[in-house]
Amino acid sequence: MADYLPLCAFRQGLLPADCRSCAWWQTTGDGPLAPEEAAEKRRQWTSALEKSWGSTGLLLQGSALPNDPSASVAHREGTRSPTIAAAVSYAPPEAVPRLRELAFGALSADSALLFCLKVEDGYTRFLPRRVLHKALAQLTGRGVKEVFAIAVSGNVRSSSVDAGSRAQGTGPNGDDEECRFFPIEFLAANGFEQVTMNGDLVLMRADVRGLLFLVEQLGTAVRRALHDALTPSPALWSRRGGSG
Repeated sequence: MADYLPLCAFRQGLLPADCRSCAWWQTTGDGPLAPEEAAEKRRQWTSALEKSWGSTGLLLQGSALPNDPSASVAHREGTRSPTIAAAVSYAPPEAVPRLRELAFGALSADSALLFCLKVEDGYTRFLPRRVLHKALAQLTGRGVKEVFAIAVSGNVRSSSVDAGSRAQGTGPNGDDEECRFFPIEFLAANGFEQVTMNGDLVLMRADVRGLLFLVEQLGTAVRRALHDALTPSPALWSRRGGSG
């Protein structure tokens, strides 16, 4: 069974290296921050939000997954710290400073913004969908009724197949910060609908009250696909073990 951890301030060090010192969503302004300053601002933002709203995302441990590509490395190096296969962040829209600069207007008070879905290299292509569904279920359990996410269209550099994309130059005033968004196709395939556009950015929305059953169905399908992909068929075993 997959081992999900709440994303809290004291677990910030478990985030992928390019995420733990990035505070683009948690800050405003044009200029890039030094890694140490960004990490501290992110920690302060997370800590404050934990007290008023709860954890701000999920971490998925790779060691809980079949055929974890990091397992051999950890064994060889003798490390026992959790290997994070994927991470996703979420927060109330009004608590995300960068969202205000994207000029999509006020979002409902009982909603959440989903951002920064990151899956490390080497894991199954079904994992982004699986993590998304888990995040939607967690938010639904916390009383959230709508989930928003920002998709990007146009010239993007995909970070992985079927995962969140990293778009360059889409921050305010065309700065060089890299900011994590989602492909429209990925969100649309998982129950999100387009609300409005702002340049190359698209605000997408999912009503999780009606989406929960669909998410459960999709999650079952993904688990079956993962099982089929990882388990050789009996016919294959017979051919390998046969005498000729």
